[in-house]
Amino acid sequence: MSYNPDVELRPLGRSGLEVSALALGTMNFGADWHGIGAIDGKTASSLLDLALERGVNLLDTADVYGRGAAEEMLGRLLKGRRRGKFLVATKVLGRMDLDDPETGGLSARWIERALDGSLRRLRTDRVDLYMPHGWDPLVPLEETLGALERAVKAGKVRVLGCSNFSGPQLETSLRSPVRSRFEFDQVQYSLVSRFPEDDLVPVARREGVSLLAWSPLAGGLLTGKYAAPGAKGRRAAPDAFPPVAPAAAEAVVPVLRRVAELEGVSPAQAALGWVLSKPFVASAVVGARTAAQLAEALEAKPVSARAAGFQDRASAHA
Repeated sequence: MSYNPDVELRPLGRSGLEVSALALGTMNFGADWHGIGAIDGKTASSLLDLALERGVNLLDTADVYGRGAAEEMLGRLLKGRRRGKFLVATKVLGRMDLDDPETGGLSARWIERALDGSLRRLRTDRVDLYMPHGWDPLVPLEETLGALERAVKAGKVRVLGCSNFSGPQLETSLRSPVRSRFEFDQVQYSLVSRFPEDDLVPVARREGVSLLAWSPLAGGLLTGKYAAPGAKGRRAAPDAFPPVAPAAAEAVVPVLRRVAELEGVSPAQAALGWVLSKPFVASAVVGARTAAQLAEALEAKPVSARAAGFQDRASAHA
């Protein structure tokens, strides 16, 4: 497999930052989160080196992944020269101690504590991208946004965004008088998860907000390896994450394979290429358990307009 060290850079909202079109997700660093399989420090280090070699500049994590384990491992591996080579994104919302309801949510008090905890685990004095991991209906939005803005003013956060916000939720946030606005929304988006197009994408495009796509391969489903009868692996489990309607996969995977043949790429690269062909997507977050898996993903490029059309039609009702 040939290597292209120049992963495309794309603007992140109106922030002035550019992020790589493909980002490395670290949900499985040091912990078996959602049953995807934990990776050890040696493997994680090799993934970071490969990402850096190929031009990836964005790493995605969250405080809740492994209840801090992913941030801890990432912090150890980034210490020193690696830290200045990457933009680091992390999140706040999920409960860090399942027995303590005060260790989660989006209250001003918890955001301050959670951010300091993330900085400590990541061994850094600032995170580049910081985001609520979802909407918190129990806390006034103004309280959350005020706390996030104070973090920016204190120099602890470079750019704010959100994750898993709907179109109306993003729009409400952007209408707040708080000056530090959300520049991106990180949401589940793939050929079998196109729901953001209904209400989020119109708001994002109108307001100059970027989308970061998580699970662009639908937890491995769009690699094509689970389509064979009797296929085994985590995606074959009934509670596989993220959940995908079987009918959606049945409609999309055969077309995905044909598109891959037309484009001369693998099914995974064709699926990622469809996501990358969308102008509102700044970056697609990919995870990997091996260097070979990551190398394959990092070869993905936007598919042709013809191929994107085939995929659009096959996935229209996914």
